[in-house]
Amino acid sequence: MKKYNALKIKQPFGEYYVISMSAFDLLSISFSDPLRYDETGELRGNQRKIREDRIREISEYIKGTDVAFPNSIIISSNYMEDGTLCDDINLRWTIEQDGDLYFVIIPTTNKLASIIDGQHRLNGFRNVSEERQKEIQLLVCIYFDLPNPLQAYIFATINYNQKPVDKSLALEQWGFSLQTDDSKSWSPEMLAVFLSKKLNTEKESPFYRRIVVAPLNDDYLFKEESNSDLDKWEVSTSSIVDSIVKLISKNPKTDLNKLRQLEIKQRKREFLDNYSGTPLRSYYLSYNDLLIYKIIENYLIAVTKELFSIKTEKTTYIKRTVGIQALFIVLKEILNSELEEKKDISVEYFSDKMKTISMIDFTDNFFTASGIGKTRIKNTILLKLNYLSIEDISNQHDINEYLRFIK
Repeated sequence: MKKYNALKIKQPFGEYYVISMSAFDLLSISFSDPLRYDETGELRGNQRKIREDRIREISEYIKGTDVAFPNSIIISSNYMEDGTLCDDINLRWTIEQDGDLYFVIIPTTNKLASIIDGQHRLNGFRNVSEERQKEIQLLVCIYFDLPNPLQAYIFATINYNQKPVDKSLALEQWGFSLQTDDSKSWSPEMLAVFLSKKLNTEKESPFYRRIVVAPLNDDYLFKEESNSDLDKWEVSTSSIVDSIVKLISKNPKTDLNKLRQLEIKQRKREFLDNYSGTPLRSYYLSYNDLLIYKIIENYLIAVTKELFSIKTEKTTYIKRTVGIQALFIVLKEILNSELEEKKDISVEYFSDKMKTISMIDFTDNFFTASGIGKTRIKNTILLKLNYLSIEDISNQHDINEYLRFIK
């Protein structure tokens, strides 16, 4: 494990952290995937194609005596090389805060840093000695848990005025286009990014200004400083995006790849497969984004009214990342079980569900801020709502605890 002193930078787009790291360490934990069309015509990657001649020039420069790299390398942490978010708490990068001081914690050397900008500068170090790699420190800007469409957006925004980068190509990968705003071509992740932004910016939204580009880190997002701060809570963009995606796609990467295989003008969601078990899939395929948003919004209005408004003397896990993620899993179960039959998406309908679980004490230590905690919150709610039976609980050691909450 390595711990780096960090500066926190807050900007309108979101916050990021700046650290100093040796080129050797950054090479060992980062990756880039050049943007290119493969032999089938499918668009892959998220970076400009690496130019070996440029890397050789940079390598020769690095071997000199007066090396200077004042510009930063920009990365997004906690994403694996296949583009999926890492949810293993033993591997994930996190932020620690001590007063006004911040620290970036990197627990392993697993490659969980996607390079957004600076891949040529960094790759120039591959052709120099290990001693030189360890000697030179680089300025590194770290976004935490930044969804892939937003990584592509930052990359294109930084680079499109430079001739080697075609902004249309860079943004095309994730559904952004300079020629059209046609949402019919949006992948599930692109729609989820759009809806999460809408939830965060619409004043009527229950999550208005609560969704932030920040680490998916409960201890960081939800700081209990005093009783007056208990109503202050935030949730990361990646957490909301990932939760919404699960309502419309079983495999968002497959959906994205199928869309990429189509010509740009023919790229429509309706050509993707429909299937059961993902309750809002048919609405996604038929471009009914407004209905998807209304379902999510009404559910979250009920959640905030019936659960988040309860006054507590200590932190309630239902407002933490694990609680909000669990609540989206519960929404999926409600919709899978009752949407087609009852066709009721009203706030009142969801409020009746939430009132049933409002007496559960989510401040109890049984609900921890971890993956286990998310499972326990989800199971307790589903048991209380009768979507799950006690016989379905696989962890026998927890059964008595569940019974304590659902009696």
